[in-house]
Amino acid sequence: MAQTIPPALEQDLRKFDTMQRNYETMAAKLQTWQMELNQVKATLEELNKQPDDVVTYKNVGQILFKVDKPSTVKDLADREDVLEKTLESMKKKVESLAASLKELQEKIQLELSKHNLRLQ
Repeated sequence: MAQTIPPALEQDLRKFDTMQRNYETMAAKLQTWQMELNQVKATLEELNKQPDDVVTYKNVGQILFKVDKPSTVKDLADREDVLEKTLESMKKKVESLAASLKELQEKIQLELSKHNLRLQ
């Protein structure tokens, strides 16, 4: 005998699936931005070890451009600041979404048990 899933529960299951995909996407973006921030910090660290008159190049696609160190350091520091703020904001969103996912999962499990249903 086949059991039917109540419409409200089915809607919650679809919502959970969508939220879980959003969480995975956001977590992947968070990881990508964290890697970029690590690269920016490492580059700044290396640049700061060099004298201000060192010959510096910036890679844009397949082309290298000669740039002055002070403006490059400023650009990287600005990028570092933006990435840190973006990461902070994104971490809060990911944490909030994780909490919402957990709450919805508990609600779904409760509803499933009320209706004596199991997901496969």
